[in-house]
Amino acid sequence: MNEMPGRDSISLRSVTDADEEFLLEVYQSSRGDDLRELGWDEDRINEFLSMQHEAQQVFYQTDYQQALDEIILIEGGPAGRLIVERREHEIRCVDIALLPGHRGAGVGTFLIQRLQEEARQANKPLRLQIIRFSRAVNLFERLGFVRTSETGTHFQMEWRPPK
Repeated sequence: MNEMPGRDSISLRSVTDADEEFLLEVYQSSRGDDLRELGWDEDRINEFLSMQHEAQQVFYQTDYQQALDEIILIEGGPAGRLIVERREHEIRCVDIALLPGHRGAGVGTFLIQRLQEEARQANKPLRLQIIRFSRAVNLFERLGFVRTSETGTHFQMEWRPPK
């Protein structure tokens, strides 16, 4: 397990056009294991994931037009991505992903707990959708999220502030 960086060394900054290659790297690093299990070669996986990433970007721009798209920085260096849309009746964590070298160190937990505190103060639910075979499902459940619905591929999860 990686060591948790100091909380003061974790920061966020807005995504810029110059981040496109990094965002693709984050996306590809958080997916593809299932394709490798099918015996796909790396070139085919990368091509497929590049297309999927592009489709995801279009989806985010269409469905989450008010979302804040940020790069997660650790000690000033890019480590991942966080997209959050603050809506009238909810806070929606659209995406959170870290590069493999930063996973398991508590960074994701810290950022989600920060969103939970924001949701508590605003008295709004914090909601997200997650791929059902993601290891992060356990993280969200440990943090008090419950599954509210599911499809063949995803869980809808929600955390509500205590009353």
